[in-house]
Amino acid sequence: MENRTDTIAAISSAMGLSGISIVRISGQEAFVVMQKIYRGVKGKTFEEIKNKQLGYGHIVDVRTGNIIDEVLVSKHRAPYSYTGEDIAEINCHGGQVATQAILQSVLDCGARLAEGGEFTKRAFLNGRIDLVQAEAVMDIIDAKTRASLQAAQNRLKGHLSDELKEIKTYLTDALAYIGVGIEYPEYDIEEAQDEAVFTLLAKAESKLQTLQKNAVRGKILNEGLKVAIVGKPNAGKSMLLNALINRERAIVTDIAGTTRDTISEYINIRQIPVLIIDTAGIRSTEDVIEKIGVARSLEVIEEADIVLFVADGSRAWEEQDDEICARLKTKRVIYLINKSDIKIHPSVEERLSNKNPVILSARTKEGLEELEEKIVQEAGFSEEVLAAALSANARQEELIAKAAASLRNGQENLSRGMVVDLVEIDIRDCLESLYQITGQSVGEDIIDRIFANFCLGK
Repeated sequence: MENRTDTIAAISSAMGLSGISIVRISGQEAFVVMQKIYRGVKGKTFEEIKNKQLGYGHIVDVRTGNIIDEVLVSKHRAPYSYTGEDIAEINCHGGQVATQAILQSVLDCGARLAEGGEFTKRAFLNGRIDLVQAEAVMDIIDAKTRASLQAAQNRLKGHLSDELKEIKTYLTDALAYIGVGIEYPEYDIEEAQDEAVFTLLAKAESKLQTLQKNAVRGKILNEGLKVAIVGKPNAGKSMLLNALINRERAIVTDIAGTTRDTISEYINIRQIPVLIIDTAGIRSTEDVIEKIGVARSLEVIEEADIVLFVADGSRAWEEQDDEICARLKTKRVIYLINKSDIKIHPSVEERLSNKNPVILSARTKEGLEELEEKIVQEAGFSEEVLAAALSANARQEELIAKAAASLRNGQENLSRGMVVDLVEIDIRDCLESLYQITGQSVGEDIIDRIFANFCLGK
């Protein structure tokens, strides 16, 4: 793991023209560096600035002594800072030249350029936040809707960590009961011990089940609901994509097979981030490029959370439609009859009569509101669910599922009268998964991989 005693620095604001830019410095020598490059008004030094207060002055080039920019600076003493270390921040005028010059002067004084996410990584390693909260920081930056932002903020506040802590308490108490039975076998307490363990594991399972449901939905808030638009060529898939995103993103023509590749766009439906994916029309073809497009369409179907099957209402139902529907048997599907602005063919209505289809016109956008509402319903969201969603990421959701599986196994072994040693192993496996979520038990390679996804300066 990298040296955590050195001093790091980076530009924490987006590069380019802006009102202000921020250079952040963290580490044991952060204030020493600032003392060398800061010149306060009326000769006030950086040392004289009080903690958590702003100082006004200039930053100079340490090599030449020339003024680089007029600035506001602040100091945040350890351990009450973002990283848990001494932090200094420089607010300068926006623009790449001045900002880069200030950063270079900081580096010339002995600071090292921070790696991506290294400030937040230090906050985690210094125990100021756990791994759940650290990941929430990036999720706040990447939030696609207000709901996903709120869910990430709740995780940063420790809501998920608190839930996990309660489950861990039930499990450690269960281990304590098992330990008593193993340590003192001469006492006839097996029945009472099993009952106590049963009760504690049931409480943990109830909490974990709720957590798992919220985490799955939270993952959607965090990463987006994948919705694939599929159907035969010329069914109106690309026009539907354009209608949903409210702009001309995909090329629309009357020529079958116009879309040769997948096209995707994020949209906001009722505060749920939705990745809409337009696919190539699925059909048998000799065109090499179109074949590749069809193959990619089939891959997208496998990965999608929800599939929108678009039937061309202006044409009779065909065998080709049946072949596509057969591929969707294991998926959550919303059936659409498109081109309602043209007379709908009776065979299409008859074939989809038991599918509760949405009848719409991608051209006139009639029926779009009903479709959006159906997507929200199919995803299992409501205002209450949105409020409870935890904005879990794929790593956390996978570990919660793994913990739940271990716990169920432990309960089954206990109910079958298996030796308590086996039940103890299942409980410890469950705890291990929960510890990996919060970072109490996680390898350096995982930590490095998580923080490598952070932007520079955060």
